[in-house]
Amino acid sequence: MRESISPDRPPYLTLTISQALSFPSPPAPEPKHHDSVNSMLDERARHMPDQLAVGFTQLNADGAWTCRTLTYTQVSSLAVSLADELFTRLPRREPNRKSPNETPLVAVLSPSGLDLFAHIVALWRLGFGVLCIAPGSPAESIANLLRLTETTVALAHASQIESANSAVEAARAGGADTFGAQVCEMLPNLDEFISRSVERGQDVEGMAGPDDVLVTMHTSGSSGLPKPIYKLHRFWTASMLSAPGRELSAFTTTPLFHGGMSDLLRSIQAGSSIFFHPTIDPGALSTSAICQAINACQHPVSYFLSVPYILDMLFTDRSDEGRRMLAGMKLVSTGGAPLPQQLGDDMVERGIKLVSRLGSSECGFPMSSWRSFETDKEWNHLRIPDELGQSMLRFEPHDPTADGGLFELVVTKDWPTKLVSNRDDGSYATSDLYAKHGSLPSTWRYDSRSDNTIVLVSGKKATAPVAEQKLKSSPLVTEAIAFGANRAILGALVFVSAEAVPQDVTLDDALKIKLLQKLQPVLAEINAASPPHAQLATEMVHLLPPSEATNIPRASKGTLQRGRAYQHYAELIDSIYIGFEEGRSLRLSNGAGAAKETFCGQELVQWLQGKVEKINGRKLSPDEDLFVAGVDSIQSARIRTAVHQSVELGGKLLERNVVYEYPRLCLLAKHVEEVRAGSGGVGADERQLSELKLIRDLVEKYSKAPSQKAVDRVALKAETEKQDVKGTLYVLTGVTGGLGAQILDQVVAQRQDQDTIVCLVRADSVDHARKRVLDSLASRRLDATRSIVEAPNSPVHTLPADLSRPNCGIPSIHLSPLLGHSRVVTIHSAWSVNFVASLSSFEPENIAGLSHLISLHQTLVATTRSQQSCFTFCSSVASILGQPAKSLDETLSATPEDAVAMGYARSKWVAEQIVARRSSGQQGAYRIVRIGQLCSDTSQGVWNQSEAWPLLISISCQLGVFPSLRERLDWISTDVAAKSVLDISLSTSKEGMYNIAQPTTASHLAPEWKQLFEWLQASNLNLTLVSPKEWLDKLESSNIDHRGLLPLWQKNFTSSPDPDHHVQFVCENAFNTSDCYRSWQTQGVTEPLIQKTVQRWKEVGFLL
Repeated sequence: MRESISPDRPPYLTLTISQALSFPSPPAPEPKHHDSVNSMLDERARHMPDQLAVGFTQLNADGAWTCRTLTYTQVSSLAVSLADELFTRLPRREPNRKSPNETPLVAVLSPSGLDLFAHIVALWRLGFGVLCIAPGSPAESIANLLRLTETTVALAHASQIESANSAVEAARAGGADTFGAQVCEMLPNLDEFISRSVERGQDVEGMAGPDDVLVTMHTSGSSGLPKPIYKLHRFWTASMLSAPGRELSAFTTTPLFHGGMSDLLRSIQAGSSIFFHPTIDPGALSTSAICQAINACQHPVSYFLSVPYILDMLFTDRSDEGRRMLAGMKLVSTGGAPLPQQLGDDMVERGIKLVSRLGSSECGFPMSSWRSFETDKEWNHLRIPDELGQSMLRFEPHDPTADGGLFELVVTKDWPTKLVSNRDDGSYATSDLYAKHGSLPSTWRYDSRSDNTIVLVSGKKATAPVAEQKLKSSPLVTEAIAFGANRAILGALVFVSAEAVPQDVTLDDALKIKLLQKLQPVLAEINAASPPHAQLATEMVHLLPPSEATNIPRASKGTLQRGRAYQHYAELIDSIYIGFEEGRSLRLSNGAGAAKETFCGQELVQWLQGKVEKINGRKLSPDEDLFVAGVDSIQSARIRTAVHQSVELGGKLLERNVVYEYPRLCLLAKHVEEVRAGSGGVGADERQLSELKLIRDLVEKYSKAPSQKAVDRVALKAETEKQDVKGTLYVLTGVTGGLGAQILDQVVAQRQDQDTIVCLVRADSVDHARKRVLDSLASRRLDATRSIVEAPNSPVHTLPADLSRPNCGIPSIHLSPLLGHSRVVTIHSAWSVNFVASLSSFEPENIAGLSHLISLHQTLVATTRSQQSCFTFCSSVASILGQPAKSLDETLSATPEDAVAMGYARSKWVAEQIVARRSSGQQGAYRIVRIGQLCSDTSQGVWNQSEAWPLLISISCQLGVFPSLRERLDWISTDVAAKSVLDISLSTSKEGMYNIAQPTTASHLAPEWKQLFEWLQASNLNLTLVSPKEWLDKLESSNIDHRGLLPLWQKNFTSSPDPDHHVQFVCENAFNTSDCYRSWQTQGVTEPLIQKTVQRWKEVGFLL
């Protein structure tokens, strides 16, 4: 058979799915598509009976490498005869509701080799899908896969029986005992099944169909527990008999339970030959062993398929045997993990035909770097050479603002071998990030994984490999693991090399300081290339001895199992943060540990200014409010930590909320000195009195209308009298938030032709404001309103605004078109949601902003000719939840202590007082609407995924358990709340106060928390009800991103609530004014609403 591969005729192993589909029909009698892999194997046995199909290298008793081979006839005989025997030993096939096409599954635990291969093809004959599980997987991971897939049978090699039994027990302990999972042992002595005569095409229970599950692979567990990925027969049944290079044999070191399965199936499609090398036999993965095994193969090997760490071993082996072997191959393929750039470059320079193949369990083969090896050395640039492939794959900017512009590969719904999706349009976002080639079209270089991204507690992201790779470039470092999920800043575990710490030397603090000094240039390089939040402080670099590197959890491919590593080192990581926050980390100064500073007075203020500028990016004056300047909760934690690290406090620690309690640098500096002196500043009682005084001062300050110099009301009124009277003017704030977007949707739905809607948005320009509104509507599936906003001559106008400034920062030129309407309806739903900021931090943007918005409203109302205008302020029930009463009225509170004792609630209380006072004697109505807990809208099931309850449900799904809480579902759908607010705003009611919350007069009690659990279970979420303590314990010991909510949940779930204290709200005014709200109370949260919400979360990938 003549060799057929060339730069423009890639071998079958490098063909992308789209290229494979473009081949002409094969010669008869071969069909273009087989019905199943079983029928494809039968065709191979019928028409190429003596063709070598598969081989398995192995050590014989004399220590020599041999190869056991099977022809396609022998594979077919083995499959049918072994299936006949297994049929009597395995449980009867039952439909599996979790599996596509309800294909029953059998889990297989076995080393890669002939035993595994034989049992897999036999199970296919029986109509089972195979769940491949890597040997050495933890029992918890296997149990998780059994639960997720509802697999009830584990077929185990003799060496894996103990692991299989442990996994089944773990599954039962996790609440899966109803599955009745059982373990069966694989059959030994396969020779008799290979030689047994069978009728070709004989089946025990009938052939599988194209949409049945062929194999279920699983993710490596690098970022948590492994998850199943189903692959169907039809993904692997297109004929490749006409593909180039099928006459050449392949050799792979990749096990069957991982990427070797794809190579096997591709080889069967092409009617070619492939040899498998064992992965766990002693000495099997040495250069000498691999080269001897290749020489033992009955056919010459032309394709070598492997993973980076084995290629590294072969190429760098001193004997040169590995390099010579690789150079003799017509294709050397790398995949499964990134090959270091320098290693790949060196291999190519030595004449090795290195090709990177991108293959994934989710999508098959989308790209490869097959090319002309003589002229093109760019082995790591993946190509999409065909138009069909280019039409079905797209690259989306991952971070358009970042230098270099990384793009995420997204596989569209039309890709033939894509089963999973995580986008609304049916596409699959791979989390693989690529850099575009500088000149070649449709050519991309792999950069990193977006799920290698560490999400800090602030929500900002840092890519772990950025720091890790630069650290590992130092000869002092063998491995590095960056960490920081749910934390304020990044850290890194650095495993030093034997060169840095010889075997007889102890890695003590003195040596650590010396090594950290030597690593400073590397840290400087990392930080120069990173934004402030992703920088790595020297104090957060923890050095570990060379011997510890052997304990790093790795997948069978040799790659870091990041999630398991975080679990393994969880206690150490906790201690690193505690030491850092309390100022006990190692510090550097001219090669020795540095003493802390004893700054005082102005010197301390100046030091704080410099530190805050480094953290926040702005130099602030001593009297400037830190939170108005943009200091958030994460930055405040870093400021506190910086003080502990550098300033002598005499062994004392600052309170965790110190920056919130002293939000100006002059106050913070004074408090630091007081703590050092032992006085600790003012006590809690004094702070409480000071805060209550501030409440009253703010009410007094903003109850007087500010001067509106930018607008002359008389001139405006004169101008208005020249204009025709228009319809209603709606002025809306907060439309980029959940409630505000729904209010905009409700207003658009009921608007009249002459009405105008103006959205005031924090933005840099009109275009920016419009984009923010459109993005908000799109994310909530409010498509009809989005279309209206997008339309030319839209009645909806988006204006950039700054409520902290007079006239809300709107120039007079933009106010002119807003004049002369019949009435003005302003609905103010914008407010900062920060539950730890002090009251003073809400003043500039929120409280002053409210005052400016009231003034703007009154200016616009002055130009109308109606008394039907209205200003509605969306408040919160938190403004009155601090009082002991069980029944809370729709009246204005007279006591600041009625508000919950936090800045957010008190700011709402202040706002209510300001609205009430500023309404006196004014034209039109002023209304305050207190709103309770919101949930998903009734139409689309959209619920903000960053809120506490959605996060709790998502985390519970990852843990597999759900906390049993003493809660009722007294929630209100956002669209119901929005319609109720609009009803109140447009009513002729004379009432000024409204409660939209769980009422005392409800005709039913809200559903209990246990009902939510049952509804989630009915939505196919695999959950077990546990105590709050057990749930918290599981979360604390996991590596799951809890977005900083764990401390809040620990506080709320471990306290003992008063069983007799059930707060309810008087809602008569709301009942009498809004039909929508009154209807909601007869319905409330229901199972269909929860199911719709869960479905939405699954569609967007929030729940798996």
